[in-house]
Amino acid sequence: MYNDSTGEIFDAGFTHLDISSASITNDANFLYISVQTTGDLDAVNWGKYAIGINNGKDASDAGNGWGRNIDWNGQTITHWSATWADDGGSGAGGEVYNFDGASWVLQGATYNGDLNISGDDSQHAAGVQMWALSLATLNLVVGDTFTFDIITTGGGNDPGVDHLSRADQATPFWDTQSVAGEFFSYTVVPAPGAFALVGLGGLVATRRRR
Repeated sequence: MYNDSTGEIFDAGFTHLDISSASITNDANFLYISVQTTGDLDAVNWGKYAIGINNGKDASDAGNGWGRNIDWNGQTITHWSATWADDGGSGAGGEVYNFDGASWVLQGATYNGDLNISGDDSQHAAGVQMWALSLATLNLVVGDTFTFDIITTGGGNDPGVDHLSRADQATPFWDTQSVAGEFFSYTVVPAPGAFALVGLGGLVATRRRR
């Protein structure tokens, strides 16, 4: 769980863009991202929720897959996944991109039926946007540590309205580039089933030694 201050965005009325916290978890195949805002996503008809990831392995870039007006503050990202809740909160779509060393390349989208990304709108009334990305698409395996920032935004060339990485205002208005704070980090952990197998293997080894 990663907490953020609230009420620091330039328009207090955009509660559905005001991040209060985010959580990241994983199982054997997917990374699960949950962004908690202070608003009700079912009460609005627009809003974008995105994550920039640097896996520490691939080519990285100071931009992002949607061309949003964001300054990562000297940091770079290898992957970008942006989602939306644009239809009164019903439905949660998204895309995932990677930087191939020259440009941002779409790796999957919910509207294409790709299995490497999925959205979940079940908690929209509580102000939560959730989505999942395959670890393989992000070039991540158990034990890898990646850095990231999560942002909310609007359309076009808008900045990040709120950055999880900042406790203060990231931008004063739509026409001004937002600036990130220091990225957070997350380490991909073994799935619960893997822990169980490790424990069972230890028990077998103990029995053999006896």
